[in-house]
Amino acid sequence: MIDEEIIFQLKGRRIKTSQLHPRKLFFLFFFICFLASGYFIYLQFFFKEKALGIEKQIKGDIYFSFPPRGDIYDKKMKLIAGSNLSFDIYLDLTKINELNLESLDMFSGEKIFYRGNKIIIRNFNKKKALKLLSDKKKYPYLEIIPSYVRSYEATSAVGNLIGYLGFPQKDQLYYPEEFVGQSGLEFFYQDYLRGKVGEIIYKKSYSENKIKKIKETDFSPGKDLVLSIDLELQKKIYQKIEEYFKENNYRRGAFVLINPNSGAIISLISYPSYDLEAFLGKNNEVKKILNNIDQPLFNRVVSGLYNPGSTIKPVVLAAALEEKIINPNDRIFAAGEIKIPNPYFPNRFSVFKDNKFHGWTDARKAIADSVNVYFYVIGGGYPYSAKANGYPEEIPIKYGLGIERLNKYWRLFGLGQKTGIDFPNEKSGFLPSPETKAKNIFDPYWRLGDTYNVSIGQGDILVTPLQIALWTSYFATGKIYQPYLVEKIVSKEGKVLFQRQPKVLRENIISPENLKVIQEGMRMTVTQGTAKILGDLPVAGKSGTPEIMGKKKLNAIFTGYFPYQNPQAVMTLLIEDVPVGSVATLPLYRELVKLYLEMYGENNIF
Repeated sequence: MIDEEIIFQLKGRRIKTSQLHPRKLFFLFFFICFLASGYFIYLQFFFKEKALGIEKQIKGDIYFSFPPRGDIYDKKMKLIAGSNLSFDIYLDLTKINELNLESLDMFSGEKIFYRGNKIIIRNFNKKKALKLLSDKKKYPYLEIIPSYVRSYEATSAVGNLIGYLGFPQKDQLYYPEEFVGQSGLEFFYQDYLRGKVGEIIYKKSYSENKIKKIKETDFSPGKDLVLSIDLELQKKIYQKIEEYFKENNYRRGAFVLINPNSGAIISLISYPSYDLEAFLGKNNEVKKILNNIDQPLFNRVVSGLYNPGSTIKPVVLAAALEEKIINPNDRIFAAGEIKIPNPYFPNRFSVFKDNKFHGWTDARKAIADSVNVYFYVIGGGYPYSAKANGYPEEIPIKYGLGIERLNKYWRLFGLGQKTGIDFPNEKSGFLPSPETKAKNIFDPYWRLGDTYNVSIGQGDILVTPLQIALWTSYFATGKIYQPYLVEKIVSKEGKVLFQRQPKVLRENIISPENLKVIQEGMRMTVTQGTAKILGDLPVAGKSGTPEIMGKKKLNAIFTGYFPYQNPQAVMTLLIEDVPVGSVATLPLYRELVKLYLEMYGENNIF
């Protein structure tokens, strides 16, 4: 058993703590302190001069090697966004006096960053950089580091879908001179696309004019994205939209094409879009984009909030059928308007108009002809004597769904909620209720007329075009899948890091029997209803004409699915500020359906 500590050993003789006198311990401690102090004094007074001299002669220079961002491909592996070789320039401020006028002119107009005693210029003009490299001895005050710059196979057609790059904001944890995603998929998948920045550290002796690399950390390129988008189809659709809009003086719109069997988005266009290459150094073009009153950077499909208009009527009918407010074959007489008597002035009425006289109307006809009176009644009911108020026939439904049950079914179909699409700045929309209206200090009371308005997609209800496409998907297949744009994420070595699996968000909202009724009504919309121009195509759908700005302007919407018997695609088109309502969408919608069918046929499964 060891019961004594051996603290040191001299000439083979062990000296134990029990053998040391306290005075010897004190002397030992004093001696060690004396040696340490003496060495410190030596460093301060004798070595300091030499050390500073060495420090003056040797400098550490750090250069950053920014990697290529991950490539972005469409679903058929066609390149959408890649990277080209570029150059970064590092100017040494300690040698700034050696800069001549020719050199200064060469760097004018470039984005400049400062780091220590260096000026950094990212993605320097390739032609100028090659000139510098060919005569490097003439410019000893700069270093040229290989870098990468984004390149695009398509520009405006995918502009606000892919998104642009820019330098980070102050609160973002990136290098100040690093290009990062500012919008679209470039922003949403920034952490995957970015890669890892490399560093090169040199020590340069100016007296000996020598450079020694002391450390190099290789960059790691970003991960690749494979999208659900079909680039060829996207470009052709964008071209047709642009031509149609210019021909008819339309300025803003939204389009989405989605596979209702998976949630994969095949095409997504917000119009107007912008040229992605403008953000690669065309400052004048960027200013035009930023100052454009039509907001090309704004993605209307996921962030635009609109009244749905009559496109919401299938959802309202689904609720009424499920709640047994009405049966599919029950008829309501639609005489062109419905009037609510004023409780204080019996001879005065609030009048709610229809688009025309429709006569007796059942569920299928209500969808096909977009009969407002039918939806006023099933939405809010009519607790008065119709004949006493000048109506030719009595209205059989005294109490409709009411705003509480309308809200219940809106939420079941995903309204008022984000879809979870992998894209930034998605909006959830707005669902009105007595509680939300109570916050209106000018008119805090919910009235029957408010229920009428929201039952036909007017009033305060707001949705995104993407939400319209999703509830259309339900009427196509009986399911709502979470929409997505990225199928998979792949490393440069080809390893699949993420593979999308379709995710069902909602199903079995209504009975198969009631679903079939609505499908038949949506098919009748194109065979004999408001969209007969599409009658020769295998489409089912619903038109909508939301009134905006106090009925001073109209938006136009058509949403539908096809082929009717075997739905493979849901297509939703919205055009802002039109003179004639939903019919404004139909000629273009027809061309887009035909384009799809010509390219892929009726039975293509994405």
